[in-house]
Amino acid sequence: MKKKLWIGIGVVSVIVIMVGVSVYRQAYAKAPSFEVAKPKQEEISSTIMVPGTLKFESEQVVYSSPDKGELKEILVKEGDTVEKGAALAQYENPQLSLELEQNKLSIESGNLKIAQLDRQKKQLDDKKAELSKEMDKKDAEKQLQPDYEQLDMDRKMANIELKQSNLQKDTLEKQIKDLQIKSTLNGTVLTVDSQSAPGTETTGASPIIHIGDLNTLIASGLLSEYDTLKVTPGQKVVLTSDAVPDQKWEGEISRVGTIPQQGSTGAQESQAVQYPVTIKINSQNLGLKPGFQLIMEIETEKKTALVVPVDSVIQEGQNQFVYVYDKHTALKKEVKTGIASGETIEITSGLSEKEQVITNPSDNLKEGMEVTTR
Repeated sequence: MKKKLWIGIGVVSVIVIMVGVSVYRQAYAKAPSFEVAKPKQEEISSTIMVPGTLKFESEQVVYSSPDKGELKEILVKEGDTVEKGAALAQYENPQLSLELEQNKLSIESGNLKIAQLDRQKKQLDDKKAELSKEMDKKDAEKQLQPDYEQLDMDRKMANIELKQSNLQKDTLEKQIKDLQIKSTLNGTVLTVDSQSAPGTETTGASPIIHIGDLNTLIASGLLSEYDTLKVTPGQKVVLTSDAVPDQKWEGEISRVGTIPQQGSTGAQESQAVQYPVTIKINSQNLGLKPGFQLIMEIETEKKTALVVPVDSVIQEGQNQFVYVYDKHTALKKEVKTGIASGETIEITSGLSEKEQVITNPSDNLKEGMEVTTR
């Protein structure tokens, strides 16, 4: 009996101690502390990130063209600065030269033939005048009519042949003129390769001469169907490169393609439809080379709006909410958001500028919980 009494006293003592500890914790434990901030009106912008490539705005690529003849001489070397119209290379085509000489002879022969026909007509006119002295003028004209008609026909044929020869001359002279390759822009000779195989840009063959204007570089990339609806010429762009991580360059949209990039039709292929976009670079002295990969941050919308720190907004299914600090209590409020930019997000409804939003809500924070601020 005495043993049972002592056991009962022990159990009661444990219960009393546990209740005391719980009461002590509730009485003296501190409420969780959070940072708060008031929603504020601030300029905010919406952006999209697009990968891009640095390119020449103006360049000239010259490929080997055996149809022109034999490449006689390249007149420039790598690093040369050239002006528009400067000679770059010279082809040689003896066959064209021979054809031009033959054409000159053909033109000269045609002119001689016309001159001879003119003399024959003059002789015929003199004969008609003599006959008119011996017979009626109409009878004289009638007698010589077949000769006049033949001369007129020969004259027309000679004129046609001469015109054909002159047209051929223009064609040959243009072909000979094209034997000299000229620069189409002011720029710098980037590469020279006289041994390159014949080809075009689409065949993958290397050019014999490549010229680019190093002072006018652009950036280009591809936009999705969705993004192309938000991007228009004139919008601001910030350019960055992993090769120079601490640098930023400014630009603006200069052109958005109206038709998809070739090969990205999406109708019969699995790849998505993409539209080309071109960015004019406003910054000077980029320090980058054509071909560098870029990240293009395009500002698609800019406005003044009510914003809060982006980390203060919690997503719960299809709904969004924040915790508002009100008299040491956390109150849960549903909100609607707009565009996000950097560390802030637009609040379109659900908050006012007078309220205080808990900026760093934890997973343990609940509706109605007592909290403090720091």
